[in-house]
Amino acid sequence: MRFQYDETTFLSFEKSGEGPQILFLFHGFGLTKEVFQPWMPHLQGHYTVYAVDLFYHGDSQKPHGHLHKKDWKLIFEAFLAHEKIECFSVLGFSLGARFAICSAIELLDKCDHLYLVAPDAVYKTPWFKLATSFGFRWIFKYFMFHPDQMDRFIQLAVKLRLVSKYMGDFVEKELGKADNRKRVYISWNHFKPLGYSGRQLKKAFAGAPYKRTILLGKKDIVIPPEKVLPIIQGCGFHVILLDKKHHQMVRAEVAEEIMKSIPDVS
Repeated sequence: MRFQYDETTFLSFEKSGEGPQILFLFHGFGLTKEVFQPWMPHLQGHYTVYAVDLFYHGDSQKPHGHLHKKDWKLIFEAFLAHEKIECFSVLGFSLGARFAICSAIELLDKCDHLYLVAPDAVYKTPWFKLATSFGFRWIFKYFMFHPDQMDRFIQLAVKLRLVSKYMGDFVEKELGKADNRKRVYISWNHFKPLGYSGRQLKKAFAGAPYKRTILLGKKDIVIPPEKVLPIIQGCGFHVILLDKKHHQMVRAEVAEEIMKSIPDVS
């Protein structure tokens, strides 16, 4: 299914279930809405689920350029109006957490529950900071379009113990294809304006009327719990720690944990 915002911008999504509440799902980098298919049997009884492709992923499209909070608010509001949705819950995994957080904060009067799964939008990885910084992003762009040089750089970083071997292998795997290298450069830089500082998040979450749940992987070295938890301390989050690595946080068992955390369905 597709929601057309204007002539050049549209969102591709799948709608599943007939539950009384609405839940939007936003996936992580390099994935598509299909990654949530194993979640559906766990969610459909309680939620009507909208799994959405991020821009530059799957079949969603927008012109290249920064996506600011006001831009996403207008797009998402129009999407809600098109589907006749008055209130919603929203979940974001990794990169998708930027969309989930922005949706909840900018439309707080319509949001019921915010779920964050290994969110890069709370803790910004060193790779993201470097790739989107003013002084480094052109170097990052060079590496993205010169993969041999990028591989040498990663190997050197591992050798010097600037990053772990697991992280080096993770980056090489994620950026092994030309399409992914181009996508990560575009996504990280174009989606950067959707982010909030730690201080902005604390202020926004402190008075937020919606429920907040965060799920983190104990073995996740991409989004380590010890980096995230101090940032959200005092922000009203129900914290769920799972014995998983980053890429495992989109497995069906995570959906099971989410449903267990809802009092009226657990």
